[in-house]
This record gives sequence, C-alpha cells and structure tokens, in this order.
Amino acid sequence: MDSLPASAPNPAPNPALTILPADERHLEAMMAVMHASFEPQYGEAWSSAQVGATLALPGCWGRLALLGTQEAGFSLCRAAGPEVELLLIAVSPQARRQGIGQRLLLRAQEDAVARGATEIFLEVREDNHAAKYLYERAGFSQVGRRPDYYSGKDGSRRAAITMRFALEKLSD
Repeated sequence: MDSLPASAPNPAPNPALTILPADERHLEAMMAVMHASFEPQYGEAWSSAQVGATLALPGCWGRLALLGTQEAGFSLCRAAGPEVELLLIAVSPQARRQGIGQRLLLRAQEDAVARGATEIFLEVREDNHAAKYLYERAGFSQVGRRPDYYSGKDGSRRAAITMRFALEKLSD
C-alpha cells in the first residue's frame, strides 16, 4: 500500500459549505454566481437591479452558499400566502456536483415551511435537464408548461416547466 512521503503535505480538506441569509450586502456575490452560472443564450439571468429590488420586497428572501470563503451558489424566493416560489437558484460551475444545489433547494423548502407555506413552486427551462433532474430527485412534480416563456439571445423560444412540491412531504 502506498503512503505519502513524510515530507509531502497533507491534502487540503474540502472547505466547509455555509448557507447564510442573503440581503443587499450580498448582491455582488450573488451576481458573480449568476453571471458564471446562467448561459447568456437562454436569457434567464436577472440584472443586479432586479435581484436587489426583489431582495428588498416583503416576503422575499435569499440565501448565499459559501464554500469556505468563496461564493458558490445562491437562491432567491418569494412567499405569497401559503405558496412560495423559488425564483432563482444557481451554483457556480466550479462548485457543481458537490450537493450545493440540493442543499440550497432543501434550505428553500425549510425556509418556506418556517414561513407557514404549504407548497413551493418553480419554473425551469424545459431543456435544462440537470436542473429538472435535481428538482425531480427532490420530489417536485410537473404541474404545467408555459410555451415560449424563455427568449434566447438568438430569438429562439423555449418553454418553462412549472413544478410543485407539497411541503408536507418534508416531514415524511
């Protein structure tokens, strides 16, 4: 069995993942993740003004995921009565496949329950297979389809799939 030579440094441990409440002070970090994560050709990214205005609205909240001290992802939600809408969720490309999206999604669900919601909705581009897989794996189901919802930079149009999760499932 091979072992590290005595002079070799120990491999660096994976940095800890922290998910914290995000507000206007975190806008720059959220936008850095947004620009790295959303492909411009699909027209899904929001502007800094849109994210900042949403964070300032009553019933809206964000979460920022940090991998060590580096921004790795974020989510943005809006509550409306017994429903919560997951408006945005993103993970930086270099931080993907580490469970960060799953953790942000679960945290959004937990936040929704804490706010008294009974269900959470989201919309996802119909050909965003990685995101759809994440949501389906978390127990979301398709409840609708909006044709031509997303406008690509090239003029192409793509449908949005509306998905729902009954928050009572979290206690199962």
